[in-house]
Amino acid sequence: MRIAVLGAGNGGQALAGYLSSKGFSVALYNRSEKRIKRVKVNRGINLSGLFKGFAGIEIITTDIKKAIEDVDLIMVVLPAQAHRFIAKTCAPHLSDEQIIVLNPGRTGGALEFQNILKKNGVKERIYLAEAQSFLFVSRVIDPKVKILGVKNSVPVAALPSSDTKKVINKLKNLHESFKEAKNVLETSLNNIGAIFHPSTMIFNIGRIESKERFNYYFEGITPQIADFLERVDNERRMIAHELDVKAVSASDWLREVYNANGGSLYELIQDTEKYEGIGSPEFLKHRYIFEDIPTGLIPMASLGKLLGVQTPLINSVIGIASQFYRVDFMKKGRTVESLGLEGKNKQQIIDYVNGGE
Repeated sequence: MRIAVLGAGNGGQALAGYLSSKGFSVALYNRSEKRIKRVKVNRGINLSGLFKGFAGIEIITTDIKKAIEDVDLIMVVLPAQAHRFIAKTCAPHLSDEQIIVLNPGRTGGALEFQNILKKNGVKERIYLAEAQSFLFVSRVIDPKVKILGVKNSVPVAALPSSDTKKVINKLKNLHESFKEAKNVLETSLNNIGAIFHPSTMIFNIGRIESKERFNYYFEGITPQIADFLERVDNERRMIAHELDVKAVSASDWLREVYNANGGSLYELIQDTEKYEGIGSPEFLKHRYIFEDIPTGLIPMASLGKLLGVQTPLINSVIGIASQFYRVDFMKKGRTVESLGLEGKNKQQIIDYVNGGE
């Protein structure tokens, strides 16, 4: 199987190196030369952590056509706000029967991606899917890429859901953690990063701005902050319930994915060993805000408004971030309009993700 990995950040390099070490033919693409310069010089990636050794990469390029031509599987490992760009960039070069997986899709990733492909005239038979979260916990620590952890379960759904089995059958060759999800509403509305990241960042802005270094999860999420996160999480789950989607709580997610033990969310976070070594952001303009709000909280709030579900805490986090950063995140974020759901009622949305019509 020939695989293209689009994105050469922490996740992209980890996935490309892992796949190569497992014997797959890998092409690694990045928009700019900077992130792939060292990989080009070495002609591969040095892995450390759970997987060790040198993994040669067959194609390392900034040319999207060269990266995805004749590949079977396209693994998009980019910040979710880059999905619009990569969808437009890939559109002219896609071939029939190719599989595209967003790792992860965040909230509404596959819906937005498909909308853009349609607007760019893609007629080829493409299998498009999104993962609920990224497979690895990883960091690029020059000169190596360190894989710190592997999630026990990574739910994946295709759009429409009738394509999911085909996608999962392909992904099972990569790693056993990939599991079949009900549909993209389930993967999108179980976006736990949107719960953990923005609020925690906002509550710790003073520490971050003063250049204090701390463990983002163990120290950044205090008992009071964890209580707030649980209430934000409840709003997410109410939206999912309205769409007949099983939304696992953030607490149960930690139990399932990381085998954490504890009664409260705070206790579970403290027991999540794979969060060891995850430091605090070094700057305020961080993906925990600029990715997780536009592609996490905003589509949740937009769906909630469409369905008549009240989301006062989610709205407050969006509002505070918009005022603090002086950015109109609502204009930048995914909404029911950009997801192709405008004017649809509950049943029409469900039918659309299951049948594609």
